[in-house]
Amino acid sequence: MGLDYDYRIYIKKEKLKKALKFVYEHSQKERVSFEIANDQLYKIDKYANGQTSATLLDNFGINQRIDTCIVVDEDNSIIEYYLYDLTQYYQPDFADESDFIDYYKCMNNKWWIGNIEIHIKDYSSKMENYIELQFWAVTSDMSRLFAKSPSIDKYFKELCRSIEADYGCIYMEDNGYRLIWAKGKEYNLTVPILWNSFEEYGFIKVISDILKI
Repeated sequence: MGLDYDYRIYIKKEKLKKALKFVYEHSQKERVSFEIANDQLYKIDKYANGQTSATLLDNFGINQRIDTCIVVDEDNSIIEYYLYDLTQYYQPDFADESDFIDYYKCMNNKWWIGNIEIHIKDYSSKMENYIELQFWAVTSDMSRLFAKSPSIDKYFKELCRSIEADYGCIYMEDNGYRLIWAKGKEYNLTVPILWNSFEEYGFIKVISDILKI
């Protein structure tokens, strides 16, 4: 089975719109499957013929899924992630090789990473009036990139800071959780999996009580 890592951001429900606006504004718009218009969230479907359709998501998408990409600074982990594909299928003088890296690079030496699934989950059963935003890596290679890249770590810390998130972490399956943000402060704290406690109470509840944050 492949790896399924994801970043998780915990916010009060009233901050959901601000969070999704941050994601939209820090993306390549043509690779995002949602938009916000008239204070409503729409899922955008794009078709091969160039047409698009918009579907209104009830309750601002809570307990639903949208897709995005993120735009991040360059680092070695990101270059290696894309070079794997380039070298795997390399052919001398192949016409598209010179354009491969440029396809993934943006202005100002930034790169886009995607597709990333955003799962908007009602977290009220564990923390009243809270949302859990899960950003899922869609491949094992992307999961490894999530865990390694300092630029992706920086992106999610900036997201937490911008929207005044309460907590942020990355879930790495059997490798545990890494706390990246709590109550206005950055962290880089990896916590082993404690299945019984985390499943019953939630990772954030356990860690915030133990660390008093």
